[in-house]
Amino acid sequence: MRILRLLVSLFLVESLFASGSEIELKSIDTVVAIGGRVHLSMLHTSDQSSFFAGKIALERDKRSDDLSVSARESRIWLKTKTATEYGVLRTLVEIDFLGVKGGSTSKNDYYPRLRHAFVELGGFGIGQTNSSFNSIVALDTISFPMDDTLVRQSLIRYTYDTKLFSYDISIEEPEITLLDQNSSKIITKDNLPYDFVLRARYYPLWGELGIAFLSRKILQENLVESTKDSKYGYGVNASGRIKTFGLDDIRFNAHYGEGSGRYIAYGAFSEGAISPNGEITLNPVYGGHLGYRHFWNQKLRSTVAFSYVAADNNLDILQTELHKVTKESYATQINLLWVPVKNLLTGVEYAWAKREVENGESGRASFLNLILRYDF
Repeated sequence: MRILRLLVSLFLVESLFASGSEIELKSIDTVVAIGGRVHLSMLHTSDQSSFFAGKIALERDKRSDDLSVSARESRIWLKTKTATEYGVLRTLVEIDFLGVKGGSTSKNDYYPRLRHAFVELGGFGIGQTNSSFNSIVALDTISFPMDDTLVRQSLIRYTYDTKLFSYDISIEEPEITLLDQNSSKIITKDNLPYDFVLRARYYPLWGELGIAFLSRKILQENLVESTKDSKYGYGVNASGRIKTFGLDDIRFNAHYGEGSGRYIAYGAFSEGAISPNGEITLNPVYGGHLGYRHFWNQKLRSTVAFSYVAADNNLDILQTELHKVTKESYATQINLLWVPVKNLLTGVEYAWAKREVENGESGRASFLNLILRYDF
């Protein structure tokens, strides 16, 4: 009761209501919205692989069927909107529970993980959120595609909106991964210039399109003793959605980059390789996905999708006859999603994936994923 009285006294509540499923508290100047998601997933895989481009188990690895049940993808968020003389100030803080596991096995504890902590005012935004290089449209699938372009990091962004177009300019947190001749990862954030992203989005009646350009400097200082080197890295990412018949649509993504490594496929590829004398060679990374979403009726829909991603690794440095550096991965997905009542999603998805590494080994895996998700 004390907490309730405190909330009332702080906000001078004008109204307390539900908009969809989120709950909002209104004051004279500020609206506070609280929401989230309960997400239960049951995943069966033909081996102990994960459905990521760099984590498909190879044929020689230990293989066995694996079944996991988890609610770790559940999340909670808090948003505020405050009227100011410069426009509406918006904030977002969101966490989920995909952090590392803690506590006893019997309690199945997981630490919270920060997803978003972002402030926006007058077109400017600062904090942690999704990169401007990300695809503007996601596949309507349970698992992400092999080539998924999704990075969430600290950034400063300016956005300019018109009726049909939106433009973004952002400087974003830098980080690079280089492979040495033994394929060992060298990761650094020190003394790096910020990554720079330009993005344009277009919203015609027949769908939406986006294209983003990434510019970055890949450098090393004393990663190999008493050496320095730098290279210019870049990436281009195009994505969109095209409406077809009824509620159906086609969703696509295509990207190419040299030194764009960590922006693609969740770190499956490095930005490049570093030779014994400290010289950097960048890796071209490329791929894409294509999916068709069909509505059987208002509550039942399906997506079938194919995705592919690959890199041209520097074989002269990496000694690939000895090491397992991912060369390419691809996958197919098909699902059936049902919304029996508003905000409640149930679904089943089958996926098959293959990974090949530079020394010629490969691995295949199949996945069956069932979910129950309620957004509140």
